[in-house]
Amino acid sequence: MGRHAKNVRYKKIGRYWYFKLPYMQNFKTTQQTSKTMAEQFVANWQNRGGAWCEHNALFKDYAEPYFDWDRCPHATRLRAEGRQITRRYCLMQRQTVIKHVLRSPIAHMHMFDIRRSHIVDYRTALLAKGMPAGTVNRIISCIRIIFTEAFFREDILINPAVGVGSVRGNPREVGIFTPEELQTLFPADYLRIWNTPTAYMCFLIAATTGMRCSEILALRWRNVHFDNPPSIHIAEAWKNRDNELGLPKWGKVRDTYMPAILREKLLWYHQHVYTNSPDDLVICNIDGSRLGMNWWLNRFNAAMERASIQANGRYLKPHSFRHTLNTILRSQGENPDLIRAMLGWSNESIQNNYTHWQPQHLAKQGEIIDAIWYPAGEPASTLLVSTI
Repeated sequence: MGRHAKNVRYKKIGRYWYFKLPYMQNFKTTQQTSKTMAEQFVANWQNRGGAWCEHNALFKDYAEPYFDWDRCPHATRLRAEGRQITRRYCLMQRQTVIKHVLRSPIAHMHMFDIRRSHIVDYRTALLAKGMPAGTVNRIISCIRIIFTEAFFREDILINPAVGVGSVRGNPREVGIFTPEELQTLFPADYLRIWNTPTAYMCFLIAATTGMRCSEILALRWRNVHFDNPPSIHIAEAWKNRDNELGLPKWGKVRDTYMPAILREKLLWYHQHVYTNSPDDLVICNIDGSRLGMNWWLNRFNAAMERASIQANGRYLKPHSFRHTLNTILRSQGENPDLIRAMLGWSNESIQNNYTHWQPQHLAKQGEIIDAIWYPAGEPASTLLVSTI
């Protein structure tokens, strides 16, 4: 096989032939069942790789520019081909690369030494640490894109990420707040919890109307009606992280009633903010620009910490306000159809996923059952007579 042949060691493992060059730490599969084809594969690989094969870069060095908007080979190619890729997407992926990929066990391995098993083992180790499945899948997705791009550019002739799929997690059930916790989160001295009027108003809207994050951050003053009756017209929502507006989820606009507490606070807020013209966003930066998901999550988490609200096994997040409001209204016997109209659900099965019955919600049923055995007004203790 020419000048390269004497530098190659071959070994058959199972069905396939593996090879090892002097600079390699481990044998690498050729994915060939014939030694002749394996030798041809290695020759082609060396001839294509040239100097690249001789240097055999570390994965961390090869992956370092990925998802940097100006340097990423993947993003640059997609833009040149007219395919969609956004700065926001690259920014999020870049954070994953820096925080996880470049610090992974495979980061210090040479590109040619990395096998599919190494990626799978890394995925398994992340899950063993208790990392959420969504985060693990995002990390593996970054690694998969890097190897796929390297394979596309023929920097490698075997893509070890092929076949490494996403993991299925056990989604946690969203928890609900107790009335006492809601009172703690929204006290009279709200700055102690929320730090700014904007954050306070944002989450008061969420807690009293059940509006989604994308709907609240897209709400404009022209859709806030303080009288006849006090209501909010929900007509827009942010569809992604790149300032694209569209219809709310399920493609339906709706109106929701504005409770007295929200009307009072929102009216005060309207009178004291600079951005209060009809087309201005209700919840926005001081210059009128939109606020994003990071702001939303950071303000919520900080408020939860200041309010000293303990999850106690519950999964509490901003979306919990919708779950809480639905559960409280249903427990009070409100019409489920009207609740769905208020919260913007398309059918009852979705609403049921947002209903979390607690023992206190079922107390009325217990009273009805008690009435079968206990005469009206007679204490239950007087009927506990032994029949032995």
